[in-house]
Amino acid sequence: MTRNTLNLRIALIAAISVVVLALVPVASAAPPSGGGGHGGGGKGSCIQKTPGVLIDNNWQWGAPGSWGLPGQQLTYAVDVINYDVGCGSSTFTVSVSAPNGFSVSSPANTIALKSSSSGYLWPNVSSPSVVTDGDYPLTVTVQRAGTTSVSATNYYKVYSSDTVAPTLYWASPGDGTTITGRSYNLSVSSSDDHAVKKIDLFVDNVYASTAVCNDISYSCQLTYNWPTSAGQHTATFRSYDWMGNVGETTVRFTAS
Repeated sequence: MTRNTLNLRIALIAAISVVVLALVPVASAAPPSGGGGHGGGGKGSCIQKTPGVLIDNNWQWGAPGSWGLPGQQLTYAVDVINYDVGCGSSTFTVSVSAPNGFSVSSPANTIALKSSSSGYLWPNVSSPSVVTDGDYPLTVTVQRAGTTSVSATNYYKVYSSDTVAPTLYWASPGDGTTITGRSYNLSVSSSDDHAVKKIDLFVDNVYASTAVCNDISYSCQLTYNWPTSAGQHTATFRSYDWMGNVGETTVRFTAS
């Protein structure tokens, strides 16, 4: 082997070594540990916090609770909040404590949530068929296994009489207005001193749509996408409460 050949092989081996070293990944430094965190999931620190709970049932603004007749089943909207930061998913258990004679059922009583997210569970509460009018407290508790629980209070508001018809407002289109386009969202809102059951819509005295109201909010809305027809029209909205009282409003409008 000549000296030139030997030098050529040494140079080739050195070049291959450089390429191989360039392809080997360099280990990165571990991320700094978080303060006081524990639990699962993912890179970086995990800070596990006490969950939160909100109950969206309000019979009017700022007044918690839903109205129900004796024996009626009401649905409650329980918003579970996972305040964790940088952790994996956690499972939370939701329980509802009700007064004696009330029954509680739920399609699900657990919910899995990622960090910094929220989700709903929908427990059902029924009052006794014979019960005195009044406000009955419901306590909703959310707990993650091995951690502190958190609770919130709402109410089942029992009533047995009602002579006040629902109120309708924010009807669209407004009375006497002109609308354009191939379609238009006919809409209205309704509220009641207790609870709205449903809203019906009639266009030119012909039934068009119904909105079945839930037990979550004191206000109920109907929206119907109506394919416009040129000419003058009427939209009649009828709102019903659970005792058969009916509120009605009619708007007259022109479609062009």
